Amino acid sequence: MILEILRWIGYGTIVYFILMQTYMVFLALASGMALRRNHHIRRFGRVGEMLSSKSSPPVSIIIPAYNEEAGIVDAIRSMSIVKYPRFELVVTNDGSTDGTLEALIAAFELEKVKIPVRRGIETAHVRAIYRGRSGVDLTLIDKENGGRADALNAGINAARYPYVFCTDADVILAPDCLVQAMQRVVEDRERTVGVGGNIRPLNGSRVQLGHLIEATVPKKIIPRFQVLEYVRTFLASRPAWSWMNALPLVSGAFGIWRRDAVLAVGGFSSGHMGEDLDLTMRIHRHYLQTKIPYRIVYEPSAVIWTEVPETVRVLRRQRIRWHRGLMRAIGDFKGMTFNPRYRQLGMVTWAAFYLFEYLAPIIEFVGWFVIPVAWYLGALNGLSLVWMLLIALGMGVLNSVMALLLDESYGYFNSPEDTSRLVVMALIENFGIRQMTVLWRIRAMAGGRSVKGWGNMERRGVANLAKQA
Repeated sequence: MILEILRWIGYGTIVYFILMQTYMVFLALASGMALRRNHHIRRFGRVGEMLSSKSSPPVSIIIPAYNEEAGIVDAIRSMSIVKYPRFELVVTNDGSTDGTLEALIAAFELEKVKIPVRRGIETAHVRAIYRGRSGVDLTLIDKENGGRADALNAGINAARYPYVFCTDADVILAPDCLVQAMQRVVEDRERTVGVGGNIRPLNGSRVQLGHLIEATVPKKIIPRFQVLEYVRTFLASRPAWSWMNALPLVSGAFGIWRRDAVLAVGGFSSGHMGEDLDLTMRIHRHYLQTKIPYRIVYEPSAVIWTEVPETVRVLRRQRIRWHRGLMRAIGDFKGMTFNPRYRQLGMVTWAAFYLFEYLAPIIEFVGWFVIPVAWYLGALNGLSLVWMLLIALGMGVLNSVMALLLDESYGYFNSPEDTSRLVVMALIENFGIRQMTVLWRIRAMAGGRSVKGWGNMERRGVANLAKQA
């Protein structure tokens, strides 16, 4: 009886991962078709010309900042020259304890002003508002610490324009990222309430004065792993989800929202470790329940570059925080899982999040112990076990290679060395790195869902990223 149970668990674990990788390969194929359509639109469409006019929908860029002194000035300078006719910058200093506030005031000649701010969303106390005379349309909000979501909400309250672009203080925007993203709004302004963009790791690339000069794959293994992971995440799945109008996550570093849609659901949830996932799902739920036609889309050609963790210690902290955010979201939206009322979102993408994101570390962790024991006791056939493991690993590598092929159409990495580094990473990530991430997610589950603070990334600033990566 025990051997039979071990046999079922052992083979079931491997079959589970084969099914997961099959789903991911299917998503990559569907994403490839969606990207082909996107390239066709970019080649023959005239939306870009329309967006160069003053009739373009104006955008407020919201940047929360907590202890970002190292790179905040370069980041704001980079954002201030983005190619778009009408936009403003709204920076929220969330009670920083370093020189973030002073650096911004000095760099952009800011002065304290008294201007009315709409209180559409409750936030921590706003201490002061600053405006500048440097030629940059910049509003700086200085408030008491309330967390990233609270800082975003304060910026949304102060935003003057109907679309808000929520991002981070440690990013570099591609010059045309707003044009590329907002063309998705213009092509269907009535229904489009959200647009997500493409996030790429900046580590190891050449940066000068807040601008990306040359993109390269980092030599260090931890950031290099994340480059492959980001390519897989953003190009091998999100185009397919977007095509189905079932995109479950618009990432916090690049999310454009119609302001009235955010206000309708009460803004970002303060204290949530996955506030971007939470907001995306709440907006989906709001429109599906009210039966108002809408769409939330992903635009892969709208790119920002961001610093990712350089060390195992910082990556561990980040992944524990992310998984705790997912845990809370799984509980908050359990009524949508496998629920046909929520269409493709409930039946496909959110169901897949539950099966392949939330349950995956639990099943893999159990498999580490059960499969060797079951094989040793003779419950598993050795040859069959080897073949099934090779199929599971092979499909995982195939998914990574397909993502890299999709990425080639955008031409960010041009040297053979960069390509070879990523291909090698696709082959070796399952031997150590993947196991670390599983353990961190198990640690997140064992430690509960509550976390305080922003989870400091210990950033070196975008100007220093190329020096040691």
